[in-house]
Amino acid sequence: MISRAFLGTCAALSLAAACPQVSSAAVQVSQSGWQWGNPTPQGNTIRAIDISGGRGYAIGDDGTALRTDDGGATWSGLPTGTSLDLNRVQAVTPDVVTILGGNGCVLRRSDDGGRTFRKFYVLTEINCPEPVAATYFVTPQLGYLLLRNGNVLRTTDAGESFSRVTAIPGTPGSAGGGNAAPADAIFTTPDAGIVFLNNSSTAFRTTDAGASWTPEPDVPGGTVQRLKAIDATTFYAFGPNTLLRSADAGQTWQAKPVGGTITGISCATLDLCLLTTDRGDSLLRTENGGDTFESITASTAPLYAAGFTSPARAVAAGNGGATAVSNDGGRNYTPVGGDIAGSFQFGLRLGPAPNIALALGARGQLARTTDNGVTWKAINVATSSDMRDTSFSSEADGYALDVRGGLFRTTNGGASWQPIDPGTTSAPLAVITSGTTVLLAGPRGVRRASGGGQFSVAENRARVAAFDRAGSAIFAYGTNAIIRTTNGGRAWKTVKRPGRLADLEMTSANGGYALTTNGRVWRTTNGGKRWTELPAVGTGKGLALAFGSGTDGYLTLGSYPADDGVAYVQRTTDGGKHWRPQRIASGRFPGTEGVISPSAARSYALTSTPAAGANVFRSLFTTASGGDFGSQSTITLSRARRSGRTVTVTGQLKGAQGGEPIVVSARAGTRWTEQLVTAGANGGRFTASFRVSGRAQFVARWAGDSGRQGAGSSVLTLRKR
Repeated sequence: MISRAFLGTCAALSLAAACPQVSSAAVQVSQSGWQWGNPTPQGNTIRAIDISGGRGYAIGDDGTALRTDDGGATWSGLPTGTSLDLNRVQAVTPDVVTILGGNGCVLRRSDDGGRTFRKFYVLTEINCPEPVAATYFVTPQLGYLLLRNGNVLRTTDAGESFSRVTAIPGTPGSAGGGNAAPADAIFTTPDAGIVFLNNSSTAFRTTDAGASWTPEPDVPGGTVQRLKAIDATTFYAFGPNTLLRSADAGQTWQAKPVGGTITGISCATLDLCLLTTDRGDSLLRTENGGDTFESITASTAPLYAAGFTSPARAVAAGNGGATAVSNDGGRNYTPVGGDIAGSFQFGLRLGPAPNIALALGARGQLARTTDNGVTWKAINVATSSDMRDTSFSSEADGYALDVRGGLFRTTNGGASWQPIDPGTTSAPLAVITSGTTVLLAGPRGVRRASGGGQFSVAENRARVAAFDRAGSAIFAYGTNAIIRTTNGGRAWKTVKRPGRLADLEMTSANGGYALTTNGRVWRTTNGGKRWTELPAVGTGKGLALAFGSGTDGYLTLGSYPADDGVAYVQRTTDGGKHWRPQRIASGRFPGTEGVISPSAARSYALTSTPAAGANVFRSLFTTASGGDFGSQSTITLSRARRSGRTVTVTGQLKGAQGGEPIVVSARAGTRWTEQLVTAGANGGRFTASFRVSGRAQFVARWAGDSGRQGAGSSVLTLRKR
């Protein structure tokens, strides 16, 4: 029978929980140097937790892997080097952990507590030829891989090499053939273990390191998908409407009364356990080894993984990174982290200092950080309209502009707002402050007010819609105009543009960058008198620019061929001569200002939040490293050879392990064509072919992985014959 336990105060954890929260340090994303600012601890769904010696590991969607050393109160992100979903984790020891995912094609191992991961067995991680169904390591050195076709591999050197033993009966790899696939395995010694076939209660045992398998008799009926060893003799097998328990290392099994699809189990003692289900709507808690359960509702967000770090301490996590901890043996829970809720799909804005940034939200909301993006707070402006722009001259003093042209002022950091007359019936499109001066842009010209006075026309010709600040200079720009002031908006000068503008990012009164509507990126060092194109971006899918210095900046991308549905930037630290991709998170950027950079290293990013809905934007990120993580990489294009209209391009990713996805781009004219190829294990060499005629340019890019930064090549130019 299943009883229900109801939580007391702070019972239900939601992503926007109002009850007291356990603090959490910033969590790094899986493939770059960006860290989560909202939601916290992080925003990707967790699928599995395993714990060894009090240290916990959690893995889940989007290549997410986390580590906790304090029972789930704080988490650190681990650089898995993959963006594919992960669903199995084994903490072999506190420092040795293996993870499996990507439909059986992603297999990683860390021997240093998750600081670095390495691939083992599987190198090609997309459509790999022999997907892995399960892994089990008996010791850090000795372990087994169960392939989906039933073959079994054994390693005695921590996965550096494998020997093939006898395939599991009933599978395609076995002598008798069959259609079954392994579900999971438990090995109690280097030679002895038990394996279940997936979605059945058929089990086989080996006592000679997989050289032979014998049927395990008298297993009760059920649909087994996973196994879990609690100690050397206590095992659980579980799946849809199935929970089997063995107290003698799998010699005999007893069916336990349980409903739903069980996806995980963790036990503090032989009898005190927490079970998770595929629905995630409750945790099942038992104090008697599964004879009876109480149903614990610990979150308004589904929880898919749970684990005990001690008999008193438990942690659970699930949808959108929702996390909760218990200090009473898994009965009552307190939330970890939280979420500001709302949606801020109208972009980011710089604050008055590098540690301050703001996001423009719907229905009169702003989000603001004052601690370098570690935490964010929602601010309500005195309007129900969506926000168009905001600008603060200090932490307390600022202005906000809504889409209807309503202008509002605060002198207390957004605690309260007063409406301000903009001096025009035409709705302004942008606002910026400069000391006690306030400027409004568009739809035609610029209006100016100083010292709290009335707004008056400062410039009335240019059609401008946005501002950009570069030191003491302020630029106003639109699709067909750039104007500049160096005296607080009293006088304006026209600046030549390189084409129809999509974005402008000036870094000084005379230096800066532009993105034109045809996707080309340009640089000027002489106030726009001359613009030079930067073709090394290798793409026409740029959305916006963000530069924190004259040489360090980003191009946000609408898409990246090697990783669909993910927010990528391209990073340059040499003024646009080279651009290296950086992966931030699943989702997409808002149309403009998805990334802002107050300095060369400090930057902020805003993306959509898949766990909250396709059109919700509240995933917020920060970096103090320019987004870089790991050792530098080098990618080069060595040769382009023409044969008729076909051009074959060759290149090399130095230090490649093999299987790394490389994007090679070609352009003849103004439009880029992008092709995805794979680096070979023979020195990281790769080849791409394009049908182009005349003069052509080529660029190669790689987004990096665990412990290695991304890289972008120089432009390789093939002259016209």
